[in-house]
Amino acid sequence: MEVHSFFILNLSGACIYHRNFSQLIDYEINFLTPFFSAIFSFAEQVISGKIEVLEMSNLRFTFKIVGNYIFTLLSDQKVSLLFLKTRLEKISDTFKDMFLDLKDLKDYQELDNPEFDNQVISILSGQEEIIKKKEFYTKIIKLFKEYMFQNEIVGAAALSTDGNIIYTSLPDDILVRSLKELEIRFMTGVIEFPESYYSLSNGQKVFSKMVKIPKKKSDFLIVLLFEKSVPLGMAELTLNTVARKIRSI
Repeated sequence: MEVHSFFILNLSGACIYHRNFSQLIDYEINFLTPFFSAIFSFAEQVISGKIEVLEMSNLRFTFKIVGNYIFTLLSDQKVSLLFLKTRLEKISDTFKDMFLDLKDLKDYQELDNPEFDNQVISILSGQEEIIKKKEFYTKIIKLFKEYMFQNEIVGAAALSTDGNIIYTSLPDDILVRSLKELEIRFMTGVIEFPESYYSLSNGQKVFSKMVKIPKKKSDFLIVLLFEKSVPLGMAELTLNTVARKIRSI
């Protein structure tokens, strides 16, 4: 699961900023921007709306329009939409804060600002959240690893409510399913997230629970993977024990 590129375009279709984060996608920016322009022109003239997401093959373009600018992320389809949309929100806010007088930005001008580069990299890596709460998250990760070392769980994940992956040792398919569930609930405004459980075809069990820590404003989802030999009652007890230990950190 990877974010490949980030772009900022103006409404006329000119790209004023772009940055690549992987070598997996090979494209020429001067060929890509007319494509964006055609897509948005189609949306406005045919469906009278704004496109927020465009998927093709295994790729996803996620868009956010702010004023006269289009903020765009190119990623794998497996990357959480919740994560992508919250990243675009944070980057667009940073952009507005750093370039208060947007009138000074010319249609043809490409941004060359190392400070903005660093902000974009930090936001898209999710590190700005993890760094702020590094000590807290380090203790959570240590707790997960202790349970895995003791063979009480097979894998685990901690996912923030904006789709950031704080930690994971889960197989990709389980991680994606957990991200989708988190995404659907929060995108539809369903704040309550009851404890949930399902079994895999190999008999392994997946339990998840929202851990709420009001003072730290660090609500996040924990997901634990158990072997098929672990009884349901024991798995649920372990889940609640882990949640209680996290709240006590």
